[in-house]
Amino acid sequence: MIIIFRFLLAIFILLTVIYASSPLFWQYFESKINKIEGRVPYKVSKDALDFHSTLFVTDLHGDPLFSYRNLLRHNSTGHMDIPRLIEGNISLQVFGVPTQIPLFANLERNQSRIGLAGFLAFALHWPLNTWYSGKNRALYLAEKLHELEAKSEGTLSIIKTSGQLEEYSQRSITETHRTAGLLMLEGAHVIKRIPEDLEELYHRGFRIIGLTHLTDNHLGGSAHGIEKGGLTELGRKAVQRMEELHMIIDLTHASSELMDDVLAMTSRPVLVSHTGVKGCVDNSRNLSDEQLKAVASKGGLIGIGFWEEAVGLQGVESIADSIQYASQLVGVKHIALGSDFDGGVTIPFDASDMVHITDALIKQGFSQEEIRMIMGGNALNFLMNGLPENVLPRRKIPNDEMIHPE
Repeated sequence: MIIIFRFLLAIFILLTVIYASSPLFWQYFESKINKIEGRVPYKVSKDALDFHSTLFVTDLHGDPLFSYRNLLRHNSTGHMDIPRLIEGNISLQVFGVPTQIPLFANLERNQSRIGLAGFLAFALHWPLNTWYSGKNRALYLAEKLHELEAKSEGTLSIIKTSGQLEEYSQRSITETHRTAGLLMLEGAHVIKRIPEDLEELYHRGFRIIGLTHLTDNHLGGSAHGIEKGGLTELGRKAVQRMEELHMIIDLTHASSELMDDVLAMTSRPVLVSHTGVKGCVDNSRNLSDEQLKAVASKGGLIGIGFWEEAVGLQGVESIADSIQYASQLVGVKHIALGSDFDGGVTIPFDASDMVHITDALIKQGFSQEEIRMIMGGNALNFLMNGLPENVLPRRKIPNDEMIHPE
């Protein structure tokens, strides 16, 4: 029986390698997990098109790095690539880096024992060390984004400091043929040594850290985990060091207890990069009115997502409704966009059609100044204040600073 099992496993692995070597397989795969539905019926006014072209548009979350596609080319599958970002006038895109994806992921309770990320790294022909290490996957994807920048012929810039962002935002007024990216770790499962792991991620370009993703980890509980607890002692040390490094804390996917713990101890505003609101769609993924108010009371920023579980079934109108709801509750200055492009979700348009949001907000009755804020101005201000002024030099970490999970 053992011999038969090993033989079948070997056949499965061989077939996986063969299929995964074909771009046609990955095109089909992405067309099934990153769908676009509802695109045809939308008609955008000329006024919306003209106004949209003047905006500094920021999207606080997308996951295209976990893709087989060449992101320097315009692709027919998926939601995003560099040409489509530029076509949609998205001036700044936050690139999420998930490192642990549970098998049969759901909104309620996910185990962390068996994951897909390592298998996908194998199937996508990533380096061997990424097959078994979430940290190596994070570093590999950071390197991938830097390589895209190097090969982009000036169409993509990676932002690491507030000075770089200020200079880029000024140039983007006239240089509309380019976009910029910022690295975010989605789920701090790879952070097990404080401060070593954090500082390594910092020096590889990560500037936003999502404390949890779909499962609990060493730092605290996920809204979709088993325990759904608050910050651990290691988590508190991590938050403290993130603040010292001017790394922005993202509470997307955080359990209620974790969110409360972080808001109670932070001195800097926090981010919820891609979410919905329970007042429009009530599920464990979305924020309650109390949570929206708590994040806003600390000067935080809330990115409204574009997919069904976040905002509902009515496509662009549902996105605008959620933005309206959250804006009326906590104020326009705390609201931004967090699409979750390429995050294994169905969205009514891709990055090239971001003008649909502008058009929908006009129809909702938002003023031009409010639309400028929501579409990217709020995020620009938040990041300008949240990013480090300069990149800190590498340092040798004393033994008495090192903390590990018990």
